[in-house]
Amino acid sequence: KDETEGIRIVHAAIDAGVNFLDNAWKYNNGRSEEFMGKALQGGKRDKVFLMTKSDRRDKKGALSNLEDSLRRLRTDHLDLWQVHEIMQGDPTRVFGPDGAIEAFVQARRQGKVRFLGFTGHTNPTYHLEMLQHDFEWDTVQMPLNPFDPHYLSFQKLVLPELVKRKIGVIAMKTLAFGTLPKSGVVTSEECWRYVWTLPV
Repeated sequence: KDETEGIRIVHAAIDAGVNFLDNAWKYNNGRSEEFMGKALQGGKRDKVFLMTKSDRRDKKGALSNLEDSLRRLRTDHLDLWQVHEIMQGDPTRVFGPDGAIEAFVQARRQGKVRFLGFTGHTNPTYHLEMLQHDFEWDTVQMPLNPFDPHYLSFQKLVLPELVKRKIGVIAMKTLAFGTLPKSGVVTSEECWRYVWTLPV
């Protein structure tokens, strides 16, 4: 939450070869985007694939999120913009009248974003509901870790559909917020190795 430290971390990551930067409109009430935007000045923006997310399900709200994000990230475009954290009922709202999907299509048409995707943390059926709509997503982000196959599995239910449709798979929560290594059942390295065996 310290701006100087946040900028230092982003710089260190880029210098170490990290080139995919994830963010979201609401992280730390927008401060995460502000810190990252400052960190990407001086030519660093061109060295990264920059992604952020909108948590609004309506067109007007999503477009407002986008303008805020572009301003805070100090860029004229995003490489990837995603619908954030799909929950129960969200697919219907996103694809409904004046839904967020209209904002996403408009933003890409205007050159403000390059690629479009969505994310979710809780239930793979919500992802499948999003995929039932007639839309060509570029990416889907979801939890993938050694415990996932045992309950409400994104790996079993969603991953095969993404591979079949050639949609980019972004893995998250690979360490489950660190709880998996702390459990003593698997190590951090084993978690990473497990996910890298998957088509992510």
